[in-house]
Amino acid sequence: MHAALGQALAVAPSFLRGEVDAGHMANTMVAAARQGLQAGASLEPPAQARALGAALHELQVCGSGYLAGRCDGACVARTMTAMLREFGR
Repeated sequence: MHAALGQALAVAPSFLRGEVDAGHMANTMVAAARQGLQAGASLEPPAQARALGAALHELQVCGSGYLAGRCDGACVARTMTAMLREFGR
């Protein structure tokens, strides 16, 4: 789950600097969420696993919302800014 979230976090700074477009960021978010969900069980403590699961869920919802035209790049930016604050290095 950490690795999946890390995929999105790795792209987020470039997106927030305007070097990557929102479509690319959204596709990265959805792919990371899918990878994390496919990873299944986690060896993380339950509270941390829940937090990571919630983060992957947010990546899926926000990224797919953008790709479906239900939100804009600013929404994607807010989500990734929050993800970087919470999980960034």
